[in-house]
Amino acid sequence: MTYIEEYYQFLLKNPDKACHKVLVTYKKLVQDIYNPKQVSFFNEITEEEETHTFVFDEKKGNKPIIFIEKYCRHSKGKWAGKPVKLELFQKAFIQALFGFVDKDTGIRKYKKGALFIGRKNGKSTMDSGLANFMLTKDGEGGAEVYSVATKKDQAKVVWDEAKRMIKKSPALNKRIRCLVGGIFYDETESFLKALASDSNSLDGLNAHFVICDEVHAWKDKNLLDVMYDSMSAREQPMLLETSTMGTVRESVFDNEYEYFSEIIAGYEGKSNVVDETVLPVIYELDNPNEWQDEKKWYKANPRAWCYKKY
Repeated sequence: MTYIEEYYQFLLKNPDKACHKVLVTYKKLVQDIYNPKQVSFFNEITEEEETHTFVFDEKKGNKPIIFIEKYCRHSKGKWAGKPVKLELFQKAFIQALFGFVDKDTGIRKYKKGALFIGRKNGKSTMDSGLANFMLTKDGEGGAEVYSVATKKDQAKVVWDEAKRMIKKSPALNKRIRCLVGGIFYDETESFLKALASDSNSLDGLNAHFVICDEVHAWKDKNLLDVMYDSMSAREQPMLLETSTMGTVRESVFDNEYEYFSEIIAGYEGKSNVVDETVLPVIYELDNPNEWQDEKKWYKANPRAWCYKKY
């Protein structure tokens, strides 16, 4: 059984702890595993209309999971130096993001992923592990990996955690150079850097993997557009938006949240918005009044209840 299926079954058995959007998303993913269908869409990166049949490749979906758990180490607190063990909800998300590929070419389906989730749910740890994977083991020569935010301090959160993971891991530390200006993997001439909207180096980027951190604090969509456009020359790039829920109204987050919500509604035929290049997973309360019921808080905080079988 795949992690996607296992997580979906767990959600069905715990309906009070699973928000509707997450249930709908994983139901759709399970259906896509067993019923591959031909999908036509306009690729914004290549600016061409494309038709693909996407299938699920469990081996490719598991590759980043295996890498993170084998090579990445925690860097803080009582777990410092110990291997990262991903929760089931994290494994299901990663497996879906990397596992659906074109039947003929093997190129990944998803160009963008989004994970909106409550605080203290391991978001930065997952982001950093994925950054290290995309830097070293995605098979991309000269990979440019970026952790991006509107302010350099926020952009460096994921970058710093990725660096600490490397320093704690003997296998990674002897193969990767961690310098002040970036993290470098010389075997494929790849690097990982932190970027902010006030950086002087936003032109001429050729991004392979972009992590847009804490999008709820972004006020200007230009940075998001610049980074997405910077992936146009790559064969299978990915942009990952991760964030806690927003408080800045009429911001980038509001626009992204609304668009992703429409995509999810489309899975049930309640919206005309269809975008098969995006995988949105939104953890939230189904009703604002649920904040008064402590049992409902789990809907936005899967780490608090996700069982640890692994």
